[in-house]
Amino acid sequence: MDGLFSHAASASDPGHQGDYRLPERRHTVIVPVPADQAFEGFTDYIHLWWPVGEFSEFGSGSHVTFVRGDLLEESEDGEQHLWGKIVHLDAPQTIVMDFTMGFESLPPTHLSLEFHEQGSGTEVVLAHDGWASGDAGQEQYEEYSHWPEILDYFARFMGGNDQHEG
Repeated sequence: MDGLFSHAASASDPGHQGDYRLPERRHTVIVPVPADQAFEGFTDYIHLWWPVGEFSEFGSGSHVTFVRGDLLEESEDGEQHLWGKIVHLDAPQTIVMDFTMGFESLPPTHLSLEFHEQGSGTEVVLAHDGWASGDAGQEQYEEYSHWPEILDYFARFMGGNDQHEG
């Protein structure tokens, strides 16, 4: 009777299209500055540390910035691409965004950053979830696997090393 229900997929099977949810991506990096400086480095100076040559719509020469609650990339020709919209901001502790970079035809994912001061440094925790269902969600999940590398750029910009967790 082992095969009696063999046609029914398990909820833990990534191929299952029903209630299965891809896990949250969660990554942490420590920077050697107070939380307000880490927050400012992430938001006000993102154009200086974000690796646009590797992770962007327009590539090298583009400019990433937060403008009036939007996270935008601007090409050298002035064309803009919306990456995300801030839905909650509690400076210098939290940024929560609806994030669509590269998947504009899908509902936005949920991206949050928390800045926790710890001694002489700040722990920055990035959590990304809210994936679409099915193959589209799997594609998002795989595409957004580069957060540790991106956070390493931020950590080095802030004077830290590139050791992250998660």
